[in-house]
Amino acid sequence: MHIVLWRRLDREGHDVCRYSEISDGWNFEGVAVFDHAGSAANLSYSVSCDRDWRSRSAAVSGWIGETVFNLTIEREHAANWRVNGTIDPALAGLEDIDLGFTPASNTNAVRRMNLSEGAGTDCVAVWLDTEDWAVKRLPQSYHRIGQRTFAYVSPQHDYRATLVTDQFGVVIEYPGLWTAISRN
Repeated sequence: MHIVLWRRLDREGHDVCRYSEISDGWNFEGVAVFDHAGSAANLSYSVSCDRDWRSRSAAVSGWIGETVFNLTIEREHAANWRVNGTIDPALAGLEDIDLGFTPASNTNAVRRMNLSEGAGTDCVAVWLDTEDWAVKRLPQSYHRIGQRTFAYVSPQHDYRATLVTDQFGVVIEYPGLWTAISRN
């Protein structure tokens, strides 16, 4: 088991997540409490991955201001994804779930890719966009530049940063967005 508590840097907020190995893969679950556009948000999340860290499903529930929020994302067979029960063909073939409100969901991509130092790759994630709370495709790239550092790019957001991970593969420094304040 691996537990991390983060503090949000770009606005008020915290996130705590617990990663657990299960019989057929990995699960991570947590709670994020943060300011979203002047309203308090409280979101619980759970993500399930197979043994190779390919995302299988995610569930998010809670509230954003006065709005109740519930979301399920589930892989159907090897290629299709269901969002709240409906297949979204735009997500076919994607392997990682990225919940845009938490740094916890970068771990599945980091662990799944298992990049050697100096190697990099482009990928597209099943992404929960916190601007409109819709599930979309998110192009991104990871390039391992050190034992625990990755050059990360999200071209859609014109965001480039060096992410620092711990030995488990959890992002502990996400420049301008998150920093880990406790780990065990």
